[in-house]
Amino acid sequence: MSFDLDFFARAARAVLPGIPLTLLVVAFSLAVALPLGFLTAVARAKRVRALSPALAFLVSLMRGTPMIVQIYVIYNALPLMLSAFFRKAGIGVNVFDVDPLLYALFLFSLNTTATLSEVFRSALSTVGAGQMEAALTCGLSEAQAYVRIVVPQMMRAASAPLCNAAVELLKNSSLVFYMGVRDLMGIIKTEAGIGYNYFEGYALALVIYLILCFGVQGIFRLVERRAKRGRAAQAA
Repeated sequence: MSFDLDFFARAARAVLPGIPLTLLVVAFSLAVALPLGFLTAVARAKRVRALSPALAFLVSLMRGTPMIVQIYVIYNALPLMLSAFFRKAGIGVNVFDVDPLLYALFLFSLNTTATLSEVFRSALSTVGAGQMEAALTCGLSEAQAYVRIVVPQMMRAASAPLCNAAVELLKNSSLVFYMGVRDLMGIIKTEAGIGYNYFEGYALALVIYLILCFGVQGIFRLVERRAKRGRAAQAA
């Protein structure tokens, strides 16, 4: 079996427009999941009545089922339910004309929120309860105590799991082509299917995702180093 270098180079050029779309899914999901995941973790840690069990069920549902199953449910079942609801409500919206990217952003944001809520819940447990009590005693509000005292300490324990979650999100984003989104994986499969160059196509996907994952890890390492320098400067 020979490796088609011409196809590899041609597919590498063709896949470039799909990379920003992949990064959009990752960046949007993280931007939504970071605050929602933290609020979910706080609500569960504080055992808010009715809300905490519902959030626990949602987190277990999202983390306990395969992503591909979630994709098929959201992409196939959700439009049908929304269409029936709009029809009964007399709302003239055709949900089947909605860009599949919106469904992908919704699903990946929800899934990432569930993952990050567990990361933050674990990180919150590393901060002693006395920290919050001391902050409240000093006159800070609960929100101020979280922002100034709890979150900075919590992030020290959460930084490594957050990096792992971001890398997993990047890898899982390769599944959005099942929802009709032409991300980099979707383009590679389309190009490879023309001449049955699947070996070269998947080799290209491996190289690109490896580079992107190293990039994500590099960003987190850079942020972590700057945070350490900032803490060292404050201590000095």
